[in-house]
Amino acid sequence: MFTPLKILSATLMLSLSASAVASAETDADAIMRAVRDRDDGRSFLSQVSLILHDKNGNARTREFLYLQKDYPEGDKFTMFFSAPADVRDVAFHIENPKEAQGREDSQWMYLPVSRQTRRISTSDKRGAFMGSEYSYADLDKVRVGDYRQKLVGDEVLLERPCHVIEREPASPETLTKTGYNKLKVWVDKENHLVMRQDFFDVKGVLVKQMRTLSVATIDGIDSIMLSETEHFIDGTRSEMRFNQLKYNIELDDKLFTQAAIRRGLKAGDLPENALSSL
Repeated sequence: MFTPLKILSATLMLSLSASAVASAETDADAIMRAVRDRDDGRSFLSQVSLILHDKNGNARTREFLYLQKDYPEGDKFTMFFSAPADVRDVAFHIENPKEAQGREDSQWMYLPVSRQTRRISTSDKRGAFMGSEYSYADLDKVRVGDYRQKLVGDEVLLERPCHVIEREPASPETLTKTGYNKLKVWVDKENHLVMRQDFFDVKGVLVKQMRTLSVATIDGIDSIMLSETEHFIDGTRSEMRFNQLKYNIELDDKLFTQAAIRRGLKAGDLPENALSSL
């Protein structure tokens, strides 16, 4: 028999439970906004090695120069591939508008063989970035509003205390674009770097995992120096090594346009101090 006291207690418990869920979701949103908005300088430059490991243990390395610059409307990125010969002069231009603008991230790829620039459409973003385990969707900047997310726990990775957050697509469009039915993200509590991310398909199967393996403080900014993504179904993995990373250097606006990836990187395009360190 339910007494008034029991009913009141049950109501209070339900209220507290709903409040806890709402708090977890609010906290998760705030954490993911901190990930998106974390300080990465007004610009940066890095020589990057993308190392592809097949299921037989063979490895191929692709080298590219990675440039980023902040603008009032958002971030812009450019990547110029230099080696090996079969990818030399392939280039990418990416624009990440501020989330409040409500616009999708845009990506363009230049292929020297055809001498054409093509936009990577939303339907193509599940594709493999340069044959790696990183998809084009993975290159998009974190968008908080695209997911329903909640804080589910705390763990320590690489001796760094982390929040653990589960994220589910908030719309069919997000699911269609990424192919991920759920993400599980480990976020460093101190610097808001993503230390690990698990990717689940529409059947709930863990298909791949991104792991941060090395972090260093460069120019006062905590930075990922080595990450890898492993595809559990295919038995393949890819590493991304950031070499000679530098922040807050002067980069010309002409490097962050669609015209730049068609033109390619020329002598004199980068400051002397940047060139001397690469």
